Amino acid sequence: MEHNELRDWAAEQNIEIDSHTEELLLNYAYLIYTINKKHNLTGLQSLHDIIANLIIGSIEPFKSIHVPRGTVFADIGTGAGIPGIPLSIYYKAWKGVLIDSNNKKISFVNSVIRDLKLENLDSQCCRIEELARSHIRETIDIVVSRALGEMYFVMETGAPLLKQGGFLYIYSKLGQDDIPQPLIEQGSRLGLTLLDLEKYDNYGIQQSGIIFLKTHGTDMKFPRNMAAIKREIKKYLRKT
Repeated sequence: MEHNELRDWAAEQNIEIDSHTEELLLNYAYLIYTINKKHNLTGLQSLHDIIANLIIGSIEPFKSIHVPRGTVFADIGTGAGIPGIPLSIYYKAWKGVLIDSNNKKISFVNSVIRDLKLENLDSQCCRIEELARSHIRETIDIVVSRALGEMYFVMETGAPLLKQGGFLYIYSKLGQDDIPQPLIEQGSRLGLTLLDLEKYDNYGIQQSGIIFLKTHGTDMKFPRNMAAIKREIKKYLRKT
């Protein structure tokens, strides 16, 4: 049934998933399902929901994207490897780094990378705001985030990782009109510009989620430490 579910989705989207890719995606879904019985890494309990929401849901916005071989992405707050692992399986020519500060979750991610032999992936167990000041600052083509939390925090920690011309994609049900002006202004301070919805097609991304383009460099004062970011988030929330 799970095989048919993934194949049915691919057929509906008019895309092809080869048998090896399908096997890897389903094996990963089963690994999440199994570990979830012992450690609650996700709130999804059934294999069906894991495939539909975590596997397909991670790939779907990017299903038509066309980027050069060797494109580097970072998944910030990856948790159990979502969306980074499905993306790396689907796009084998991409190279990715999965970032999370939770040892248990990164240990699971590392076991998946090892067991499924995902040679295009690396992981980092650290605070994102600390990693953003390391050697990978402004070297990443695409930063993705699915469940990291407040968008203000995602933007402040994601922007410094991006090279100019790259973009930050936030999995979100919010629409363009839902983004408050103070958040757009903060994006500008970080070097980010909100992409108009009608331009998503230019990037091969379906019209969902939120995209910020990296249009200019990020000041070295960003990202600030966690305490400072939390203070600014409180101020931002009061404004909105």
